[in-house]
Amino acid sequence: MPEVAVTALELRLQKQVESARVAFERGRYDHAVETAAAVLREQPSCLPVRKLMRAAQLKLAAGKGGLFGRMLSSVSSAPFVLGGNLQLKDKPQNAVTAADKLLLADPNNISALTLLGQGASALGWLETAVFACEAARSCEPDRPDLNLSHGLALLAAGRAREAVQAAQDALRVQPNHAEAQTLLRNASIAVTMAKGNWETEGNYRGKLNDEAKAAALEQAARLSSKQTPPQD
Repeated sequence: MPEVAVTALELRLQKQVESARVAFERGRYDHAVETAAAVLREQPSCLPVRKLMRAAQLKLAAGKGGLFGRMLSSVSSAPFVLGGNLQLKDKPQNAVTAADKLLLADPNNISALTLLGQGASALGWLETAVFACEAARSCEPDRPDLNLSHGLALLAAGRAREAVQAAQDALRVQPNHAEAQTLLRNASIAVTMAKGNWETEGNYRGKLNDEAKAAALEQAARLSSKQTPPQD
């Protein structure tokens, strides 16, 4: 299923989204989260609803102070990440579902955001993958691996200029990062080509886009495998 706009949802769900928006505007963030989550359980590819839910979650977390954030961070995500890796091979939707469950408890759980990005990429939800990777990056902006994942997602989504910046951010912290160097080169080529005649380079354009998608999935999988504890 492709990513869908709010206007493409059935009327019943559109009304729920409107209810969540009103709740958010009135500061009823718990109701906004609950209602948005209910919509996402039926239509997880609706990115505007996902963004609304995260905004409400962050408001709630901020309102409950540092102790609340530390409690959330103490939740172990290993079982979700491991399960997501297994599910991602055949049913990436299950990885998204697992990530969403963990993010309801902690919207800044980097493992869960990475898992969401994996599942979204596998499902072809390119902007949702960008959203997830950007959210993870915002939690720890100086981590080269998170900048790299964000850049790969941006490039796969056709946002080459932003991918260049993400690659540069990764290289600022770790100048010899080979994958970030490759991303910078590919993203820079895409920017240059966009200034010229894309039509005459159609085959190369498609090849570059396919490689970006594959690289994004490979990097996300590598990140999760590093986070998964070794088996006895």
